[in-house]
Amino acid sequence: MSRPELSVLTVSAGRAELLLRKLSALERLRLEPRRLEFVLVDNACPERVGDAVEQRAWPFTVRVLRTQTRESAARARCRAAAAASAPLVWLSDDDCLPAPEAAARHLARQTGSPGVVIGAVRFVADGATHTYRPRRVGAAQLSGANTTLPRDAMLRACRSRLELPRSYGGEDIVLGLQLRDEGLRFIAAPDARVDHLGPNPTSGADPEKGFDAGYNAVVIARRWPDAAWALGVHPFQMALKRLVLACGVRVWEPQGGGRAGYERAYLEGGAAARRALAGGASS
Repeated sequence: MSRPELSVLTVSAGRAELLLRKLSALERLRLEPRRLEFVLVDNACPERVGDAVEQRAWPFTVRVLRTQTRESAARARCRAAAAASAPLVWLSDDDCLPAPEAAARHLARQTGSPGVVIGAVRFVADGATHTYRPRRVGAAQLSGANTTLPRDAMLRACRSRLELPRSYGGEDIVLGLQLRDEGLRFIAAPDARVDHLGPNPTSGADPEKGFDAGYNAVVIARRWPDAAWALGVHPFQMALKRLVLACGVRVWEPQGGGRAGYERAYLEGGAAARRALAGGASS
C-alpha cells in the first residue's frame, strides 16, 4: 500500500454520532482515498467513539488510538501525530466537517516549500452561519479546526510542548509560536473550508472557556512576550478592556450578544493568571 500524503488528526472525548458525520464528510473529499489517512485519538471517551469508527469500513486508512485517562488536547494531538504516516498532517477537530474540495486546496498550497496552511471555518449553530476567512495569518491564527503542516515540524514542537494550566484554550497558539520560531511560513487558504458544528467559542456561549483561554494566554505571553498583543493580554489592552466593560460601551455588539460576556471572562482569567504568576515569583 502506498504512503498517504495527508493524515487527518482528530482528538475526540465523545460525540460518536458527530464523529461518524465527520468521517462521512472525509469520504466525500475530492481526493483519492489512498492519499488520505485518518488518525483518531479516543481520549478516554465513555461512549467509546473509537469502537464506533472501527465498526464501519472506510475507503481510506483509519488508525484509532485510545488513552486510559483523559489527556490535554495538545498531548493527545501529539500522540496522533506520532502515529501518523503521511508527511503532512491536517489538524481537524471532531466537530468540523471539511468541504469536498478542502483537502485538495490544502495540498495545492503545500506544494513546493511546505508550511502552515490555515483554512476557513464556517460556524454553523442554531440555523445561522458565520464564516472566518483567513487573509493575513500568523501564529495566533493557527487553528485545530482547519490547519495543515509538516508532520516532522509538529513532532519537533511536541517534544518541547508547553503544558498549559487550564483545560481550554491556547494549545493552538503555542504550536503556532513554536512553528514561527522554527521559521515556517504561514499561508492563508480562504477557499479550503470546514463547517464547525457549533458556535464560535468567542461568542460567549460558555464563559468558563473564556476564563480558561484568558488565563492560558497570560501564561503563554510570559514565555513569548512579543505575543502578548496578539493574545489580547498586553497590560495596556487589559486596562482598556476593563475600562470599556465598566463603562458599558458595546464595542463587541456587532459580533453577537454574548461576545462581551466572553471578553469579560477572558479578562478575568488573564487577571487571575497575572496574580498567580506574581505570587509565584515572590514566593
